[in-house]
Amino acid sequence: MGKLLSRGFMCGAAIWIIFPIIVVCLAALNSGRTMFFPPEDPTLARFTEFFLTEEIWVRSLRTSFVVAFSSAGLAVLAAWPIAYGLWRRNDRGSKLIAGLALMPFALPPIVFGVGLVFFWGYLGALGNIWSGIISHAVLFPALPLTTLSIGLQSIDRAHLDAAATMGANEATAFRTIILPQMLPFTASGFFFALVLSFNEFIVIFFVSASGYSTVTVQIFNSLRNGFTPTMAVGAITFLTISALVFSLIARFGNLPQLLGSDSSKSS
Repeated sequence: MGKLLSRGFMCGAAIWIIFPIIVVCLAALNSGRTMFFPPEDPTLARFTEFFLTEEIWVRSLRTSFVVAFSSAGLAVLAAWPIAYGLWRRNDRGSKLIAGLALMPFALPPIVFGVGLVFFWGYLGALGNIWSGIISHAVLFPALPLTTLSIGLQSIDRAHLDAAATMGANEATAFRTIILPQMLPFTASGFFFALVLSFNEFIVIFFVSASGYSTVTVQIFNSLRNGFTPTMAVGAITFLTISALVFSLIARFGNLPQLLGSDSSKSS
């Protein structure tokens, strides 16, 4: 009886999650400019507009990719020395730096966004795409910092001791022992930050200041004209990219360890 109830609950949860996705996917097939469910005169024209012909959506999609990839790369570059210093020294100073790096992610996004408006406005950079990239890079180091810290904790220090005994300095040990083992954790942190940047709206809405639009900002701007099927295409794009990225992390990374599982206790 308990197993039957458990399966029933899981089935209900799956339907609860999948049904809205089906509705959004079908709504994107409407031939007109209004979303209906079921769709009227199903067509793939809205997908063509979003990815190829409608300049405002094509430009916003391109901007989203530029911001997401650039900010994720910067977030990983910023997280690496912080995670490495915390792992090597684990002193009060390194913990303080790590805490400061995590703070923007812990703040309410609207508070962080308003603060960035004053900061970039003072520098005269409000509305520049590079200020949006840096803003996301400052917002999202928490995820690569977490994955990198997990990966560094999994390294057997006996290997480093053996390398030191054989005459390897710290740079050589880092290049030959630490870095190869850390590649999956680095990639996982990069992709986590990329997905969050691609889907983030509040901060990029503040710092873009109508100078450019990502897909999330463009969806918000288009709401004044009502709910259109092209918005559903944007939602499908977010969903597809997130599913693809997390599938790659699960395939090539150590997903149970990234989620906090202690592999040393498994038999």
